[in-house]
Amino acid sequence: METLNQVKPELGMSVSMGIGSDTYHEIIVRITRNGKTIETLSADTVLGGMSYEDWTNTPESIRLTHINNSLAKELEYRKEVYNSNQLYGIYTQKSNGRFACKGHNFGWVTLNSTRQYLDPSF
Repeated sequence: METLNQVKPELGMSVSMGIGSDTYHEIIVRITRNGKTIETLSADTVLGGMSYEDWTNTPESIRLTHINNSLAKELEYRKEVYNSNQLYGIYTQKSNGRFACKGHNFGWVTLNSTRQYLDPSF
């Protein structure tokens, strides 16, 4: 099977995850398995009111500190509320080179994308 020529995922990179007609803007907060697994949080959680343009213009060291703080807060919240320290946005690279929800062939991720769209008919 031919693989897609994709951009390599990077910490702090913006991604869009699509399921059906809905698309969610997320930020990569953890990369494991030599780049084969990415974990994300919603862009709203990571950016905390900052515009994406301001985010991309922020020095990398500050962005990494912000990501670590957001990740720590989210993991603590999930531990308290759901008794789990696992994030929802976990995606693994498939044989075609694309990322999808861990253990599934749906929830495809587009790297370097800020698209967000929620179908109003639902």
